[in-house]
Formats: sequence, structure tokens, C-alpha cells
Amino acid sequence: MAFHPDKCNVMSISRNKNPFIYNYTLHGHILEHVDKAKYLGVTIQSDLKWHSHINNICNKANSTLGFLRRNLNISSTSVKEQAYKSLVRPSLEYACSVWDPYFTEDINKIEKVQRRAARYVTNRHRNTSSVSDMLDHLKWRDLANRRTDARLVMFYKITYHLIAITKTDRLIQPLRQSRNMHTLSYQIPSCRTQIRQQSFFPRTIKTWNSLPLSIVMSDSIESFKVAVSNYTYSP
Repeated sequence: MAFHPDKCNVMSISRNKNPFIYNYTLHGHILEHVDKAKYLGVTIQSDLKWHSHINNICNKANSTLGFLRRNLNISSTSVKEQAYKSLVRPSLEYACSVWDPYFTEDINKIEKVQRRAARYVTNRHRNTSSVSDMLDHLKWRDLANRRTDARLVMFYKITYHLIAITKTDRLIQPLRQSRNMHTLSYQIPSCRTQIRQQSFFPRTIKTWNSLPLSIVMSDSIESFKVAVSNYTYSP
């Protein structure tokens, strides 16, 4: 197998403003330092923020939506809706349990793609048309809520050992139960930075703890998915 040094690079993750840069070598070649890199379809930044990834997926989704507008210019709402759900929305939700954004700018950027899709599906492009009414008519939930669902589904799988992620060191039940807790509540890890606070486990544990006991004790992953999709999350 041929080695291509121009395809290899290294990324250092640090919160220091002036981090120490060490030159790594592979087969005698010094690897290039980069600020972001794609891994398994997710763009990771050296500062652990998700702006680049969100820009990438929104550009891809908008491009696909534009393709549908040009090549699927029909009146059937159901067909166009299926096209959106099959070809556009998956680009916006792939691996979202990992990168679910917390910056308003990023959240709105993703929602705008779905709002454009609602206009396309309903064929209502006038500025005076209410996109909120279109979304209600189509019964499309905000993508932010769908990402919360996805994180909770992943957490359910971890809790009930349905996935190969151990919960021993990550999920610790509180020493004392309060009235606002259920029997499957967990301690929220202490966080010194916003990035850590908004990462998967601290963020999802907080939402998980707020769910009714009847939901977290659902007897199957299918019933849990239905329950959380119908639940109104606390702000």
C-alpha cells in the first residue's frame, strides 16, 4: 500500500491560546498541523466547537434541497415530503448525538434548512406565508427537539446495556434522592467549562433526570422513542 504524506495530518486539542506545537513524523515525513479534520463523517475542530461541521452539513443539505427543487418540481406534497425526509434531513441529523449544538446561531442555521424545505414541500414561497403554519400543518418538529430525542435514545441504550458503552464510570446515582428525582436519576458531572457542560453526558443526564419515571422505565426502545417524541421538554 502506497503512503501519501499529503493525506496525513495531525490536530492538537487545547484550550491554551498559545499551545505548544510538537512536530509529529510518520515514515520520515513531518505531519501537517490542522485546525479541523473530518472523522467518520463528523468535522472536529481543535477548539471542540461545531461551527465547521454545521456549516458543512447545512451546505450539503441546501445543495440537495436545491437539486430536489430543480428535478422534483411536482405538486404532490407527500412525495416531496418523503424526498426531504429521505435525502435532506438525514444529512442534518447524522451522528447528532455527538455534535448537538448549543449556540443559537448554529441552532438557527440548521432550522433554516428545514424551513426552506417546508416552503418547497407546501409550494408556498411568498414572503407573507407563515412558515410556522407550514411546519404545524406538516407536523414537523423542530430539529433541535429531534436531536434531543436522539441523545435520549442513545442514553436509554447505555442505561439498559443495549449498546457497547459501559456506564460504570460515567453514570453514578446520587447519594440522596430529592423530590424532583426519579429512581433512575444520575449525578450531573461537575463541569468547569461550557464545552464540557454542553457535552453528551452532562447535558443529556440533566434532560434524562427531568423525564417522568414512566418514560425512563419504558419496556422497549420503540416505546421509549414514541414517549420522548410526544414529550415537551423543560427549557
